[in-house]
Amino acid sequence: MNKKRKYKVQEERILNMALNAVERTAELHGKVGSCSAKGNSPLMDASLVFRFGQKKFIYSAEIKSINSISSLGLIKMKFEKLKTPCLLVAPYITAEMANHCRKFGIQFIDTAGNAYLKEEGLHIFVIGQKRNLENIPSAKNRAATTSGMRVVFILLCAPKLFNASYRDIAKAAGVALGSVGWVFFALKERGHLLLDEKGKKRRFIDPKGLIEEWVINYPIKLRAKLRTQCFSGPNDNWRESLNPKRYGALFGGEIAGHLLTGYRKPGKELFYMEGDLTRIVVDNHLKANPHGSVEIVEKFWDFNFDDKGKQVVPPLLVYADLIASKDPRNHEVAKIVYERYIANAYD
Repeated sequence: MNKKRKYKVQEERILNMALNAVERTAELHGKVGSCSAKGNSPLMDASLVFRFGQKKFIYSAEIKSINSISSLGLIKMKFEKLKTPCLLVAPYITAEMANHCRKFGIQFIDTAGNAYLKEEGLHIFVIGQKRNLENIPSAKNRAATTSGMRVVFILLCAPKLFNASYRDIAKAAGVALGSVGWVFFALKERGHLLLDEKGKKRRFIDPKGLIEEWVINYPIKLRAKLRTQCFSGPNDNWRESLNPKRYGALFGGEIAGHLLTGYRKPGKELFYMEGDLTRIVVDNHLKANPHGSVEIVEKFWDFNFDDKGKQVVPPLLVYADLIASKDPRNHEVAKIVYERYIANAYD
């Protein structure tokens, strides 16, 4: 069985289990219109028809695992592009994620029987059903490991290194040389990358799909393992005259989003920085505070990025951090960053 067919079988299994589960917990009967048809939208994994009482409800369904706010942010952005009602079908939705789904207006069902559906004449909200780990399919993805995500970041953000040697890519990503080959193998197997016979010439097949995977996994697979320290600034205007590159740092998050788009004045200060923090802390009178609005995160790449004097991290990282935020206003800025700097970058 080839890899793409294998993933399609897993999706169909998740979908059928979720339909059976929601009928059990909410007495909502649903049928699959077409599990494999894409229709006119790349967002559609299936067309679902539910009957509740005398009424019929039709949804376009997205089948996807959800494990972070970033996942929900991306789902919300996808669903907003469609005019028809949309439904997330997931292996499992925790109670916390279910409440975020309701907050973001994302309707869902999962394989445990948790559900949120809200249309005229239909209002269902079931949470707290326990997952059955034995029945939930999974697939190992080496490109989603900590080292793998560092390598993928280099491939997506440093065009000059895209066809470089494994050694150069490993140095730029800060990973062991042996990790690079495994990541390329995983990307090829998952249909993201095409390699020539010698493995030296590379071409993206599905860059947007790879970007989505990276953004979803970044907060929990890579960001959570980076050294991070929080501080309080001396006043609200302390960073306006700051030159972050003087300290080996770059603006990220809300500041970078504002600098790239001109939208929304940032409320939090996020920096990515390499080396010792002493100078930036002393020079700017920062005070250690675990709940402070100033966050300095370990810079995890080693290549020169042309930010045209804006002193910001690559747009992909800006986008990922904004999507990972729980603030819907940051999601709006993220959408602009994506459309201006990412959407057409790999055409």
